[in-house]
Amino acid sequence: MNKRRLIALLPMLAVMAMVPFSCQHFEKSSKVETSTASVITPMKPGVYRETVKGMHDGLVIEVTLSEKKIEKIVVVENHDTPGISAGAIEAVPDAIVAQQSLSVDIVSGATMTSRGILEAVAQAITAAGGKVEEFKKAKAVSTEVSTTSGATEAAAEKRLPAAWDEEYDVVVVGGGFAGLAAAHSAATHGAKTVLVEKMPFVGGNSQINGGVYAAYTSKLAAGLQKKFNLVPDTAEAHIADTMKGGDYMSDIKLVKNMVYGAPFYLDMLLDNGLKVRESLTRPGGHYGYRTYTTINGQGSDIVEVQKKMCKAAGVETLVNTKMVKIYREGELKGRVVGIGVETKSGYKTIKAKKAVILCTGGFAANVEMRSKQVPTLTADLPTTNHVGATGEGIIIAQEIGANTMQMSYIQLYPFADPNNGVLDAFAVIPFSGPSSGIVYVNEWGKRYVNEGERRDVCAKAAQDTKGFPTFSIFGEEIYRKGGFITKEQLEAGIKADRIFVADSLEQLAKEINKRTYKGHSVNMDPAALAATIAQHNQYVRDLKDPDFGKRIDKGVMMTIEKGPYYAIPQWPSVHHTMGGLTITEKTEVQDIYGKVIPGLFAAGEVTGGVHGTNRLGSNAVSDCVSNGYIAGQMAATGTLPDFIKGK
Repeated sequence: MNKRRLIALLPMLAVMAMVPFSCQHFEKSSKVETSTASVITPMKPGVYRETVKGMHDGLVIEVTLSEKKIEKIVVVENHDTPGISAGAIEAVPDAIVAQQSLSVDIVSGATMTSRGILEAVAQAITAAGGKVEEFKKAKAVSTEVSTTSGATEAAAEKRLPAAWDEEYDVVVVGGGFAGLAAAHSAATHGAKTVLVEKMPFVGGNSQINGGVYAAYTSKLAAGLQKKFNLVPDTAEAHIADTMKGGDYMSDIKLVKNMVYGAPFYLDMLLDNGLKVRESLTRPGGHYGYRTYTTINGQGSDIVEVQKKMCKAAGVETLVNTKMVKIYREGELKGRVVGIGVETKSGYKTIKAKKAVILCTGGFAANVEMRSKQVPTLTADLPTTNHVGATGEGIIIAQEIGANTMQMSYIQLYPFADPNNGVLDAFAVIPFSGPSSGIVYVNEWGKRYVNEGERRDVCAKAAQDTKGFPTFSIFGEEIYRKGGFITKEQLEAGIKADRIFVADSLEQLAKEINKRTYKGHSVNMDPAALAATIAQHNQYVRDLKDPDFGKRIDKGVMMTIEKGPYYAIPQWPSVHHTMGGLTITEKTEVQDIYGKVIPGLFAAGEVTGGVHGTNRLGSNAVSDCVSNGYIAGQMAATGTLPDFIKGK
């Protein structure tokens, strides 16, 4: 078998995987053509093993070729994000073989994996003596879904369907943390449940979340608190921090849902196989050590466990199924009774005999929608979100009378990759590190903010430096003793050039200066960086930060005095939309008059009121799973979970 290396893909592909126009995959239609190339140059039959780059290095593909055909494509090794890459791995090889074409559609949201597979097949054809262009003459059968045909519009305009295509007790729309929690909850409470997801895979933004989960207690809490000499946290403290972090604009009833539900659901995840790192951190805005980090530092760790839980509970899952309408008995009145969806085979209706639960997420990837609320959030700013975070669930709910709140509260993540705005596993390190002693510096090597501040403060402070980008600095002791950085994560970050390493702080500054960031050069003074860290070390020893007033806990925060030393470049990227549908503490959606819309529930980022003006990092998962679980039980039984009763 031949072994070949990937010819480097264009750098723009990383950006293309993020930009909002990728979601046109679900909005436009294509003509179906299956003509094949008339002449194929004979190839040397065999199995060709190609190593290419998807989202990450090490995507290994075996391509079986006969003299004139692509016979088989198998992905034998894959390091891309679990769940997200699965859609491409399942769909793209089959499409190439069926159509004998490299002109197949990529899978939205899994752009890099899709393109990696296509590149591997192209390399195999070349290695076999074939001509790649001969396999690009065929027009691929489109996997796109039309939402603009006359038949679709006519079907969608009917008040109620004469007959439903499918029927369930509970219909959950959106397959992220909240949707998976809601679907599992509804099913385990006796409801026949379907999970509807517009993307080719479930998980959405949750897959690329940082894998950080805030819970004031858990079955692991006592052991971790004892090991790291931490003061036990309380529900009251978590509630107070969340309220303060959102400038007291949160609905305290929804905050209590999150806080009291978080330990319950975390323990359930742990019981079902979730693995977390041996650490409890206190990221910006939190004053209790309550943040857990999943083993890989990615939300996909949680999603994979939730998917197994849903499967075991009998939840049916429909992907490539986009909600385009909510059916209500009367115009702006009556009960919600189902939804209309677009699928590959056309428009269909799904009846919800008990309830519809909206868990469709936020709109940070929809430039038009977000800039309407905050005009400065233009297309010039990247987003950490996946391409499907476009907010149409909010708009469709508004069409049947749903109210919204706090739509202009939109958060930037201060520590994203400055080159593309991505929140990768390495961008989680700056977020998790303040309580251990990580230091943020500007491009001149000076501190610019209290590292323990909440995200909006850190993001604005970075922008106010008038430089680009900023950097997180830490040493070997923080890496080894902090508990939130694994050896594998550190090594992968260094290999990917996302984490810089040097034996001295002066040399680290030189490493920083070697790179450019979106074409911008940095000229950090090595002496200035060394002086900044030396001053911070003294503050840690003194347990007092006179410059920015950072809280320093004795025995927890560490100095940066032993090498190797590390730096991570970072910059704000549009991240979380705190506003959305207005809901009650029972997760019932309310209309513009404050009345409950019967049969309609919502949870997760599609809702407003939980986080106020600013979400504290690691509260997102807790919010989604707690309110999602409540919504599922309410939809199935009309009752609240025990963890929230009387709180």
